[in-house]
Amino acid sequence: MITRIFIVVIFLFSLSISAQRIAPTKIPPSSKDGNIQPADDLLKHLSAAETYQISGDLVNAAVENRAVIGIALQRVGNISIEEGNYPDAVKILDESLSYADSAANRTNLAIAYLRQNKIDEAMLAAQRAVSTDPKFAGAHYVLGNIYFTKEDYAAALPELEKVLQLAPDFDAAHALALTYLHLKQPERARLLFEEIQLSVGKESADLHFLFARDYESTNNPLDAERELKRTLVLEPKKLRASFYLGYLILQNGGSERLAEAGTAFENELKLTPNDFFSNFFAGVVASSENKHQKAIPYLQKAIALNPKSGEAHLFLAQSQSELNQLEAAERNLRRAVELESKDKAKSQARRTHFLLGRLLIKSGRKAEGEKELIIAGKLQQESLLTARDEIDQILGQVGGDAARPVEADPTSVKLTLTSARSAELKKLKLYLADVLARAFHNLGVIAAQNGQSGEALDRFASASNWKSDFPGLDRNWGIIGFRAGQYDKAAAPLARQLAGNPDDKLIRQMLGASYYFTNDFARAVETLKPLESTIGTTAELSYFYGISLIRLKRNQEASVVFVKLADASQSSSENLFYAAQGFMILGNYERAVQEFRTVISLDPGREKANYFIGQSLIRLNRYDEAEKAFTRELEINPSDPLSKYHLALTLIERKTESERTISILDQAIKLKFDYADAHYQLGKIYLEKGETVKGTEYLENAVSFDASKDYIHYQLSIAYRKAARKEDAERELKRYQELKAANRKNDSPM
Repeated sequence: MITRIFIVVIFLFSLSISAQRIAPTKIPPSSKDGNIQPADDLLKHLSAAETYQISGDLVNAAVENRAVIGIALQRVGNISIEEGNYPDAVKILDESLSYADSAANRTNLAIAYLRQNKIDEAMLAAQRAVSTDPKFAGAHYVLGNIYFTKEDYAAALPELEKVLQLAPDFDAAHALALTYLHLKQPERARLLFEEIQLSVGKESADLHFLFARDYESTNNPLDAERELKRTLVLEPKKLRASFYLGYLILQNGGSERLAEAGTAFENELKLTPNDFFSNFFAGVVASSENKHQKAIPYLQKAIALNPKSGEAHLFLAQSQSELNQLEAAERNLRRAVELESKDKAKSQARRTHFLLGRLLIKSGRKAEGEKELIIAGKLQQESLLTARDEIDQILGQVGGDAARPVEADPTSVKLTLTSARSAELKKLKLYLADVLARAFHNLGVIAAQNGQSGEALDRFASASNWKSDFPGLDRNWGIIGFRAGQYDKAAAPLARQLAGNPDDKLIRQMLGASYYFTNDFARAVETLKPLESTIGTTAELSYFYGISLIRLKRNQEASVVFVKLADASQSSSENLFYAAQGFMILGNYERAVQEFRTVISLDPGREKANYFIGQSLIRLNRYDEAEKAFTRELEINPSDPLSKYHLALTLIERKTESERTISILDQAIKLKFDYADAHYQLGKIYLEKGETVKGTEYLENAVSFDASKDYIHYQLSIAYRKAARKEDAERELKRYQELKAANRKNDSPM
């Protein structure tokens, strides 16, 4: 497993470099040397987009701006990979595919997933990259790396072989050789290693050392030993080479080669005398050769370098015991027991308790010693290891620590950036953010010019994500949102625009109206108040302002607004209609009737004017006049169900012409089948006529069409009681009481 992690680390490090090569990012004109870099694809598309947009060629301008976005997103994504911001990289690179679906982008996306240990997502992205461009070596390289990470070496093999065909380099060749070794094809690996050596031009100790590690980690000890010895021939003082040779011999050579292993460790100590591992294994070898006086200094040095090594305390105690240094041996064994209790992964506990037990018995403390032996026996029963296996495993634990690379987790690979590189990347990101904001803004403008408001708003939002203060963005975004009727999306950019440009009258009007339409009446009033002296010239704004004041319970101020509007609009039916509605909502029904009648005198065919007159007259209890008003409205608009309903209501309130009332309500329902109040009134009428079944049916319809009105539930409970449906009646009465308590308001039609 150590080998697998080691090679993945190499792969990922290489990929972080190649990922940048895939999409070289040019320094923006603002770089410190002040010179513009030679034009690349990004600059070419930027220039083309500007040219097409100025000339009015919106189709090609859109194409070029999309190309700009694709390239810029790819580069920002690559920067995020380099900085280690892998979730951001995934998000950005995934978005880039909508604009530039290339093998390079998909490969970098796979890298970003891989760095987060999202192996399945990485594999899918890499497979799609290979499908997108089978000749793109980077895609094969990453896919092969992913298969290698999953230990699917058979699947990794053809991908890495393809890389070597398309773009041969050291990393690809080395990865392929390791794959051969995992697939038990050492001859092919050996040939590839030889080719790597030849490609360097001069035999390299570093390469032999690397090949030795590869052979050792894939259980080819003889090949590994050969490579290590060749390493030392070429570079006798190569750090760690003598150590690994000694460790390899110790693990695989048997007792007859102990002296050879010991010599290797001692040679390493000549180069690095303070190396824990070399001291430890030199001591182990000496102890194994019964050279305990020689072993003790090495093991004591190892403990001084790593006081928390239980293994070092164990082997030191063993040699001390053999030399009858029982007090020191006991102290080290007890320290080993203490350290083992803190690290359950270590497996030397049985041997430690066994040696401690024997030592205590030898020291005359039989009871204590037998207790330790019992512990050792229990641990032995839990383990299938022989004594020799146990010693090998103890040595393997320490050796594994020595062989483990510093960076063992492939998902945590992250380039260490210099301060200069960080500053350069920061400058690049600012430049690319400006490029992206400009391109998205341009696409938004183009979409708006093509009448695609929804797409325009999405593009403006994207532009804001990259640079919220991009010049002109908020103004365009707010205006398009307002004109599209998407007031919730328009309000925020309009507010930002107005904050920076408080004298922009158009923006203030649009923002105030947007707040009105989104029921933010306090902000609507605050925004429109500076226009109060001139607002009367704009009927809609006066209406929005006045209604907002009413909603804030500032009726006196609202009345002033509507009086000014009415006085200024006596010759304009359109403007006066707004003022009349304002009076009606204020509850000034007499003034409302007066102004609506003036509207009709200016425009006799004006729809809804007579309807609102009728509504106002109902509230003034002038039902005869209201009936005439609704009748006139129906002459103008015969298919208006509201006017029919309220016409019937004037008859109901006067308790007259029952059959005509039923007929008019039937007509209202035909025009609007789910008109709950019309069904409700018919239900009441039929109940009063003693037609309980028919009345109940209409009331049930009313509830099904609008279950939120308490008075319908109340009337239905009465109907159920008349029909002797007690349980249903109680249910509806309970529902009526719940709604009444919640609403504290009678919604009953008049």
